[in-house]
Amino acid sequence: MRAAEALHRTAPLTGLPLQTIHHDILDLTSPLFKRLYSGSYLSMVNHTPEFWGFLYQHSERSPYRRQGLIKAFDRINYRGYLGILRKERPDAIICTHFLPYLSVSTELRPAGIHAPVFAVTTDFDIHTLWIDPVVDRYSVFHEESTWMLRSKGITPDRIHIAGIPVQPEFRERITPANARRALGLPERSFTVLALFGGFGVGRVQDVVRSILHSLESRKNARYTLIAVCGKNERARTEVSQIPVPPHIRLEALGFVRNVHTLMDAADLLVSKSGGLTSSEALAKGLPMLIVDPIPGQESRNADLLMEQGAGWKATSLSALSFKLSQLLDDPTRIRTAAAAARKLGRPHAAEAILHDVVEVLQRTRGTPCEYR
Repeated sequence: MRAAEALHRTAPLTGLPLQTIHHDILDLTSPLFKRLYSGSYLSMVNHTPEFWGFLYQHSERSPYRRQGLIKAFDRINYRGYLGILRKERPDAIICTHFLPYLSVSTELRPAGIHAPVFAVTTDFDIHTLWIDPVVDRYSVFHEESTWMLRSKGITPDRIHIAGIPVQPEFRERITPANARRALGLPERSFTVLALFGGFGVGRVQDVVRSILHSLESRKNARYTLIAVCGKNERARTEVSQIPVPPHIRLEALGFVRNVHTLMDAADLLVSKSGGLTSSEALAKGLPMLIVDPIPGQESRNADLLMEQGAGWKATSLSALSFKLSQLLDDPTRIRTAAAAARKLGRPHAAEAILHDVVEVLQRTRGTPCEYR
């Protein structure tokens, strides 16, 4: 959803003659299916992440096939979705998840919808579920992502390296001092930003205490720790009540809309390695200390970040405290990782993807596109 919103919000800023309409496909299905689809994922990654990793690996080897009752279910469940497409008659369909095209792959063209389908992948790794004959073009983050697609039979002419789309606010950077001043934070203070997602998932209090454990013994310097707990109000309240010594400032925040400014203010990000969060951090040149990556896509994202020198991975809370202590003892490592993050980041990915869509439409039609 964040990637789709990034494309939708960027479109008016590009100067391209296009108009975008943004839908959440789950809003076009039954309320029961929406609850099951999103709720089951959150429940698994929160309580049984290893099982999610198993499903990720298993479905990579044995991809989803729409047969029998599953196919009949999809035909009923996505009838409203096909109706929306018939009504709006788009010139192109851009999908930031495989569900919007996988669910109607065999029904799309017979339904009279012939707009090309663009798949905008939102992790560094490309799972087999993204692969489908109805897709005309894939947008990927990195050269390695291209290699993955080619190994799955996708020809190079159908692949565009652009990055993962981030919101327009991530296209520009401001200095840490200016960002801290805007946020009312100490300007000369090493700042750690801990993100726990929009729902505040994970071991929020334990992670915060592990970070504080590394900071508390270093009384000769000033530190700021910003913990963003999302919609988990209980976690925010509990974090805000953790006692800290005078040389540490602890800010416990709930759901925020200024992550871009918080990232500008930070020296280091402690977070899971989701595709969007990682891309936003890279766009800001912010190195990551990755904790508790979800087995599957997040673990593979973490691997690429580490290989490129833009972050580190902690496999446990004790490892988190140890690695942070090491980084604080050797600040040059953080500066080197920040440079690697800036090199790897693609803050203008959304604009590049939209330009590619227009170019493909113009090339396939042979004349400049006519837009409604």
